[in-house]
Amino acid sequence: MTETPEDPQKPTLMERGQKAMETADRAATVAESANNAFSAIKWTAIAIVTLTFVGGGYGIYKAVSAPAKAVGDAAGAVTESVKSGAGKIKDSSAEMMNRLDIPTTNAATLNQAADAAFEALSTMAVTEPEGVKDRLYRRTNFGGHEGRVCKLEVDFGAGPIPVTLAADNEAYATAKALGSKDDRLIRMILTAGDDDIPLRTEWNPETQSWIMRWKATTLKKEMSDTIAEQRIMDVLGAAGDNCK
Repeated sequence: MTETPEDPQKPTLMERGQKAMETADRAATVAESANNAFSAIKWTAIAIVTLTFVGGGYGIYKAVSAPAKAVGDAAGAVTESVKSGAGKIKDSSAEMMNRLDIPTTNAATLNQAADAAFEALSTMAVTEPEGVKDRLYRRTNFGGHEGRVCKLEVDFGAGPIPVTLAADNEAYATAKALGSKDDRLIRMILTAGDDDIPLRTEWNPETQSWIMRWKATTLKKEMSDTIAEQRIMDVLGAAGDNCK
């Protein structure tokens, strides 16, 4: 007798549920693995990009800051050089100006002689120039004279030589009106042969006394400061007595 095969038994509801749970677990495991792998790749990529950016940024900073720093250093060097050069120019200018000063050995005597000479020159009679050449000579050498130019001869021990001098009356006019002694200046030229030797004495408001100087444009001194002081004193004495 032939046996009839039994009909395959259908899985029970519990078995189906268990298989479904196993499948879901495997799927979750695969998904989690994939997610972890993706996360690892993502953060690795971020790390690479970040490092690249930081490295590139530092490179850019070095590339930009190096020239900027170099320019700054160069500018600083130029500034210091300019300051140094300006200081040297200032020192040289001061030295040049001081070179024109004539030391005074007797300030009281100089003040007395200069006061008398300036008074005589500022109140003397107006004199007309002796032709065009003399007019130009006055204008070039005696600014502000207002026609009061004194010509005389002074003997310094080797015979008389011509001397021309004048006060700067124009510059002193305002100070005089205000009762001040400022802006007083006497210019003088000693003519020795073919050479004109320009000297001056002027009031110093800081020290409240007269000082002696060479003309500002003097490059070569024709005599020592000691002799120049003596000549100025001689001329001032002569002016106080003869410029009327």
